[in-house]
Amino acid sequence: MTQAVILDLDGLMVDSEPVHQRAFEELLARHGIAYRFDVEEYGRCFVGIPVRENAHYLLSRFNLRGSAEDILHEREEIYKALIADPANLVVMPDIYTLLDELLAREFRLGVASGSPRGQVETILRGMGVTNHFRAIVAGTDVPRTKPAPDVYLRAAQQLGVAPARCVAIEDSATGITAAKAAGMRAIVVPNRYTAHQDLSHADARAESLKRVIELIDRLDASGSGSAQQGI
Repeated sequence: MTQAVILDLDGLMVDSEPVHQRAFEELLARHGIAYRFDVEEYGRCFVGIPVRENAHYLLSRFNLRGSAEDILHEREEIYKALIADPANLVVMPDIYTLLDELLAREFRLGVASGSPRGQVETILRGMGVTNHFRAIVAGTDVPRTKPAPDVYLRAAQQLGVAPARCVAIEDSATGITAAKAAGMRAIVVPNRYTAHQDLSHADARAESLKRVIELIDRLDASGSGSAQQGI
């Protein structure tokens, strides 16, 4: 039976991808390049992919000057300024209801994000949900970020729950891979940027957060996951 639920952050709890995209586009503008990514390119080349790989993509795609480290630093400063204003944070539909329901069921809650800790804390604080979680693990807290399982294993350890009794809630193929590698069951709730990805390795799929509780119950009742389950 499920004892803990561990959630991704970007693209699942908060619609931060438009803010990420805006940061990348503002970075390009600073380099004299006026460019707007369409949903397909942005989803394929940026969503669920470590920011260092994003930096190398930008360097190659737009022939930018400087190193990947320079690009990362510049982009991070832009992004940090954007998320510092809660007005730029758009929460996903039904996330507050889901968190309340999970807490009412007495699940232990955690966050496992590939983003740097400062950014994770800023977003959770802006959403007003920091106190909902017993464990908050960021990409900078572990040796390897997603698709490696490190963030999920660390979150399970902090929650004091075996990975097999944790359910991960993710929005991307990379996140599902990380959760499954940690030995957890994974429910995917895709967004407009990740819906095109191969998400078949998830144990269950929901088209909205309001169905997550039902899927957790189904997985517990079946005793094992099935990638064909979905609501």
